[in-house]
Amino acid sequence: MKIENNFQSIPTETGYTEVFIHRYKNGEVFNGKDFAATEVPISLVFNGISHAVMLATPVNLEDFALGFSFSEGIIDHRSQVLELEEIVHPPLGIEMHITTTNACFTRLKERRRSLVGRTGCGLCGIDSLAAFNTGVSAINPNLAGQFTIRQRVLFDAFNQLSQIQTINKVTGSMHAAGWINAQGELMMMREDLGRHNALDKLIGALMQKTTDADKNGCVIMTSRASYELVQKTAKAGIPLLATISAPTSLAIQLAQQSGLTLAGFVRNRNLVIYSHAERLI
Repeated sequence: MKIENNFQSIPTETGYTEVFIHRYKNGEVFNGKDFAATEVPISLVFNGISHAVMLATPVNLEDFALGFSFSEGIIDHRSQVLELEEIVHPPLGIEMHITTTNACFTRLKERRRSLVGRTGCGLCGIDSLAAFNTGVSAINPNLAGQFTIRQRVLFDAFNQLSQIQTINKVTGSMHAAGWINAQGELMMMREDLGRHNALDKLIGALMQKTTDADKNGCVIMTSRASYELVQKTAKAGIPLLATISAPTSLAIQLAQQSGLTLAGFVRNRNLVIYSHAERLI
């Protein structure tokens, strides 16, 4: 029996798509339906000029646009984005139109690059090893605060994170980035097929918080700790990043240099600390 699925629409509310499947179980074949996480091209258009196309899950796209703009160094503050507009072009994808201040747009034009995002990782838009730069100064002064958190509440927060991943519960294929306070309370969570996108969404959501109390916390993630995740976290002035899987060597190096506390293998009431252990008590 031939399987045919129609992907003419883009579900921007649920983040997943119903698909027809053949299921093989215990030697038997069943025809039925399942749900797959939605992955679509997202074009980020700044002041009318397309800058990047990223593959992402089409939920919380305003947060994604803000977080991406900040992580890429296009903006420094939420106030520098004057307007955000989401335009859906089924079945092709979605355009996020971001209107920035003239100063930010001038900065973008000076360093504009072309990149096509994937749910994997890599260094896009540079043409030589000499052009590679962390984008984070050694010992970020924004990471010099007195934030600490107990290991036991960090474990509890990871348990909470898996329980509230609504799209992952349906599809089994999503990464999550969670924001927790010093008491281990999970204050916010964003999901995406790409771990970098999930973190950009979380950072964008945090940029819209107005009080310092809202921003006093750390990030936990259901992924490995890649270099890019450490870079984004440190750039945002977040003091601690904890992940369920291992970090890479470059991630550890950057965490040490920037002043970020990096923890990995946070599972089954165990963890490994790779840098600046004083924040985990």
